[in-house]
Parts: sequence; structure tokens; C-alpha cells
Amino acid sequence: MTIITNEEQFTLESQPFAEAAPGGEAEQTESPTSEGATSESLASFSPWAEGLTPFSEGESPAGEQEALLESAFEAVRDEAFDEAVSELLAETEDAVGQRFSDESPATAGERERLAAAHLAPTQYAAERYLERLSEALVGQDVESLSDEQLDELMDRVQPELSEVSPAGEQFIGGLIRKARSAVRFVANAAKKVGAAAGGLLTAGLKGLTKLVRPLLKRVLSFAIGRLPAPLRAPARLLSSKLFGESEGFAETSAEAEAFEAEREGEAFAISPAVSRDTEALTESFDAALAEALVSGETGEVGFAGEGEAEAEGESEAAQGSSELELLAEARGRLIDALAEARSADEVAPAVEQFIPALLGALRIGINLVGRPRVVGFLAKFLGKLIGKWVGPQLSGPLSNAIVDTGLRLISLEQIEPELESEAVPAMLAGTIEDTVRQLAETSEYELEDESLMRAATARAFDRSVAATFPPSLLRSGVQRGAQLGGRFVTRKARSPRPYRRYSRSIDVEVTAGIADAIDTFGGVSLGSSLRAAGLTLPARVRIHLFQATIGTSLRRIAAIERTRSGVRLSSSQLHPLTPRAAGLLLKDPGMGVAVPAEFLRSRARVAAGQRFYWLEPLDQTLLPTVGGPGRRSGGEPSQGWVVVDTRASVIRVGLFFSEAETQTIAAAIREGRSEAVLLPALTKAYDGLARRFAQRTGRLRIRAELEQSEAVSRLPRVLDRIPPGAVAGLTVALRRWLLPAFAMWSREGSAEFARASADPRNGVTVTATIRSAPGLDLVRQAASGALSAASLAALASGRAFRGAPAIAVTAHPGRRRP
Repeated sequence: MTIITNEEQFTLESQPFAEAAPGGEAEQTESPTSEGATSESLASFSPWAEGLTPFSEGESPAGEQEALLESAFEAVRDEAFDEAVSELLAETEDAVGQRFSDESPATAGERERLAAAHLAPTQYAAERYLERLSEALVGQDVESLSDEQLDELMDRVQPELSEVSPAGEQFIGGLIRKARSAVRFVANAAKKVGAAAGGLLTAGLKGLTKLVRPLLKRVLSFAIGRLPAPLRAPARLLSSKLFGESEGFAETSAEAEAFEAEREGEAFAISPAVSRDTEALTESFDAALAEALVSGETGEVGFAGEGEAEAEGESEAAQGSSELELLAEARGRLIDALAEARSADEVAPAVEQFIPALLGALRIGINLVGRPRVVGFLAKFLGKLIGKWVGPQLSGPLSNAIVDTGLRLISLEQIEPELESEAVPAMLAGTIEDTVRQLAETSEYELEDESLMRAATARAFDRSVAATFPPSLLRSGVQRGAQLGGRFVTRKARSPRPYRRYSRSIDVEVTAGIADAIDTFGGVSLGSSLRAAGLTLPARVRIHLFQATIGTSLRRIAAIERTRSGVRLSSSQLHPLTPRAAGLLLKDPGMGVAVPAEFLRSRARVAAGQRFYWLEPLDQTLLPTVGGPGRRSGGEPSQGWVVVDTRASVIRVGLFFSEAETQTIAAAIREGRSEAVLLPALTKAYDGLARRFAQRTGRLRIRAELEQSEAVSRLPRVLDRIPPGAVAGLTVALRRWLLPAFAMWSREGSAEFARASADPRNGVTVTATIRSAPGLDLVRQAASGALSAASLAALASGRAFRGAPAIAVTAHPGRRRP
């Protein structure tokens, strides 16, 4: 008589596979399996060096200085610079990828040297410009100069760009904007800190110059397929100021990383594909610059331990984090073990050896660290369920079903050798990895209770096999996207940056209504993105699906995938497959993945398990890629931004129109139909922008200077401290102010738009500057958390915004963020 334990009974009843594999023999009763089976993230504000702090030793963290530090950060923060860093990274990565197709450790040194040579002209030009700017400002009384006079003074210094690449020019342009913001901040804030502006300005520009080199080193690390070396743990005082941590903040590197992982896990509830990304990098850059501006001290910046590494001649590649490479090696060993296993008993030990490497690469793997009971159960659970597919069965129904689900479509013409020889073990390894990742994302309390832990494991396994196993082998209740008939196949499974591609592509017609109802990264509509790429809607397209794993970046997917004509993709052609997008495009919301807003703000940060799609036109041709690899095909899509600066009582609204929309509007203006076309376009652009304010996509930014008595909470997002009701009231007030101004400008100033459209730069930005706007004092109070119930009601109802501010509308060629 066979005795089935409670644990085995749970697994037997919850296993997701069909009773018998289609086309294969029924399971033998004596087999082991037949008896049963067992987040928004705040970017790290760690200083670039331990000694870099805005306050001297022993000085108390006064509220005024905290507020000044936040003001400095907000002054230099520029999302356009984030984009410039991403473009420079994409360009450098492409330069390396043209010479090296793999990311093996054996080629790390050569890849590093090639990337360094590509970045060298940019580094030299950037540092030389900042040095010359600093020299030009020596002895200048910047406090007495107006903004216009400051601009005129800084315009005299221009960078030398003769040998700089296109992305390098964009990067230096971002540094120029950042330097100007720093100069203006120092000029306006010198009196508040009781120091001479000249000294603060010199230190700030010197600090900015010293930050360029470590920033580009981190770009280099990303470009050669490694994560940048971790920054040092934050000093206790700085952590207390920025994050409100207690005096017991962990001092050691390991404790600091564990704390960070735990905090981020609570914010994300889902693991990032990589633990460090370019968005966090640029925010740390801005934080370090803010510290230099406030303290008047530049400190030492760079990698932790950089000086020692350079003294010993250690290469830059060696300084980078190896967690993804270690995971790739462990994944390769798991694939080999699964390929060689002859029974289920041989699977559990291989899984147990693989889990520690996976947890080392997971940002929130802290949930499973130090839980041998959970890890042991998980290894046994997965070993028994996966074990039914190892051994002689590899040549049976599973391998046949894999080929039947369209494996050849992955490589278009023929099956790649790695896919053919490792199709089954790679799929099993992917299922194991995805299940463990999901369990690591499980809430703490679910891992404490045995029943909840088993249920969470079963759910995670069901979701994993639904994505990776052929639908024909699964129970109907587990199947997802069964009508599509495909599965996600791991590509480059043994590399540090693998990803998954769906084995079938789907042909659909995308109408204008569908495209405009779907948002892509940054709150931009899919319709705007497609029109900017030169598509006319409706359009027949072929949808290709992808899924991120640990290590995936959209740049990596774009570098490997090709169109039918052999042209490589741009990362800007990849869009998030949310449940809404999947419902509208595929008629199956279940094929989409819901992720926190943090993973929808930009393409620089994506989540493990997040899905994406690429629309390949079937009867139209995309415009040629502008600006090189990684840049958007056909130019930027229409989009907009609002910046509310309560310090200067100014609101700036920027509405960018893509080149296609710009030329349509300009043609109507020349025909005398400006009011009929320009005004509706402006109204539609603002309304579309306003709908995205609540999504925290970066389209609405609020800058607030806080008073000494007001508590400073976490630095990165002032908007997160504004109650939704206040944002809604401001949104309505902006529309009431803007539309009459747009109507007047459409009648009297439309020629300015037409002139801007003739510029060689793509698209036109219409900027509305709103001065003396009522209600901004209450918005500042809302940012500080000092808002009374009556004031909140006044903001939400719109009473606080009664009045008529002064509004000036202008047009500029190209995309110009306010």
C-alpha cells in the first residue's frame, strides 16, 4: 500500500499538468511523480563616497539645511539627462556589440578597452567644458546678476564637440543644462546658507567635474554587460537626513545591502530585472551634486575602493558586480543537471544548489535568505513536479509539443542549435527560476505559515508553467493564452542577460482608437509613438511578445532581435504588455503583466517577469532610425510635461508635437486654418497629459522649497507627498487657465509655430509659462505635509486657484522639456 503524506497530497492535487500528455503514453503508476509531489522604488541616495556629506562632523541636521539639500536636488534634477545617459549607454553597448557577440568573462578585458575608447572623447570634452565654465565664473558676483545676465555669461563658454559621438553630444548637452541649474541655484541660495556664492559655486562646479568620470565608468560597466560596482553604504547622518533611518542603521556592507533589499522589497513587491540601473545611477549623480552645492565641499567621489583597485592595477571590469555572471553560471549548471538527470530524485539537489545564486541576483531575495526550511521545501516541491519530465521522457511528448508550439519561429528560418539541443532542460530551468523568483516576492507572513507557504508555492509554479510549458500539456484552469498556441522560450539562457520570447507571433489590425487608449513607457500613448515612427493608423501589424528575466534589459533584447528584413530593433519599439494592452491588442488581458508604476516610467528600469511587445508593420515601412542605435525610429512621439515651481511661483507646461503632427499643423496654419487645427491639437495634448498625472509617470513635477520647521520626508518624489485631491484640483485649474491662452495664441501667434516647424530639428514644443498663479503657497504646504483639512478642501475644490495668472505662450523647434 502506498502512503501519501499531507505534503505530497497537497502537491498531487495542486500540480498543473494534464493527466496524460497528448500524443504520449499514460504515466506509469510506479513513477515518482505518480505517487505525488511536493516595487515605487526610491532610487538609492547612497553617497558616491563615504566622506561626501553636506554637514561637518558634529553638526546637527537642521531642518533648514535639509530643506536646502532637497531644493538643490530638485534644482539639478533633469529627466532629459537620464535619457542622455541611456542613449550614451546604448551607443556604447552597440559599439561593443559590433565587435563581440558574447558576454563571456574571457572577453571582458577587450570589451572594456573598446568601451573606454568610445567614451574617452565624451569624457574629455565634458571635463574640459566644465573647467572652462568654472574659470569664466571666477570673480563674478553671481548673486547680483539676473537670470538673463547669467545665461549670457554662460553662453560665452561652448563645448568642443569635434570628436564627440551623437550620443556624447546629447550627454554633454545634459551636463550643460545641469551646470546652468547649479549656477542659478547657488546664485539664489547663497544668502540662505550664509556663505559666499563664489565659494559654493566653485565647489559645486568642481564637484560636477569630478562626478563625470565615475559616472562614465559606470556607463562603461553597463555597456560590457556588468552591473556597476556598488556604492558605499550611506553614512548614518546622511541616511538619517534623507531616509529618516534610526541610529541603528547597519554599518557593514552586507547589512546595508540587506536593509536596502528589504526596504525596496516593500516598495516594489516585485523584483527589478537588475538590482542597479541607469535611472538610479543618474539620481545618485544628482544627489551627490546637490550635496556639493550645499556643503561647499567636493569630497572624494567614485567607486567604493576605487583608489585601491587602481593602485593594484585592477581592471574596471573586475570592479563591476558579478552577480549576473554567477547566476548565468549557476543556470548553466542547472540546465546540464536537468539534461543529465534520469529521475526526479536527481532534480531536487540541483535546484537546491541553484537557489542561492538566484537569490544573490534578486533585489528582494532577502525574503528567502536564511530560510533553509523554505528553500528545502521548494527544492523538494519543484524536484518532484519537474522530475516527471526528465530522463527518457525528454524525447517524448514534451519535446514534440515544444516543436509543435512554433519553436522554429523563434529563429525565423531554422532552429538555433542552442534552442534545439537545450529546449527541454532550458525550459525546465526557466520554470524553476521563475517559480523561485515569485516566491521570493511573497509577503513575509506567507512564508511563516506552512499552509500559506505551500499555497504560494503552488500559485507561483502554476503561473510559471503557464508561461513556459506548451498549453496542450496543462490543465485548462492553468492555461494562459491558450488560443495563441505558444509559449515563452528562453533566449541566451547561459548568458548574464537572458530573456524570453513568445514562440508565436500574432497578426492584428491596430486602429487609432486602440492605439490612443494604450499607454507605453513614461505615460506616452502608443498612438503617438506609432505616428512618430511614420505609421498611418489603422495599420496591420505582427505582434511579437517578450518577457524579462533576471538580467534582462530592453537594450539587450533590441540588440539581438531582427525584423524580417534583418534590421535590428530600437529599444523604443518595445512597449509594456500590461493587462489593458493585452486585452485591447490580443483580446486576452491574462497575457499581460501588471507591474508597479516604477517599472512604467522609463525603459531604463523593468521588472523580472514583466512582458513587452513589438509591433512589426506588415504593409507599411517605419521611418529610419534617428541618431543611431537605441534612438527612436522617426523621431520622438508627441508628449508633454508640467513643472510646478512653488519657490518661484511659476508653472511651466511643455507640449511637444512629433514631426508628423507638427507638419500637419503647420500646413493648416499656412492655409489660414490655425484655429481649426492648432487649438484642438493643443487642447487634446493637454487633456491627454492631464489624464496621466495620477500615474506618477514623471509628466507632472512639483518643486517646493520647504521651511526650517517643516519635516523633510524622502527626497526623490516631492509629488508623492501631494494628496491626490490637490493634484486633481490643480489639473482642473491648469485647464481653465491654459485653454483661453491657447485660443488667443492660436489666433495671434500661430505664425511662431509655423516658423519653428521649418527648423531642421524634428517636432515643435509649445511652452506655456504661468506666473503669479494663485494657490501655489498651499501646494507648497501640501508638499511639506503641513496642510490643514480646510486648505486641502480648498485645493481639491479649486477654490484655492481662483484668479487669473499671467500666461505667455511660445514655440520652439525640437523637443524642449520645461
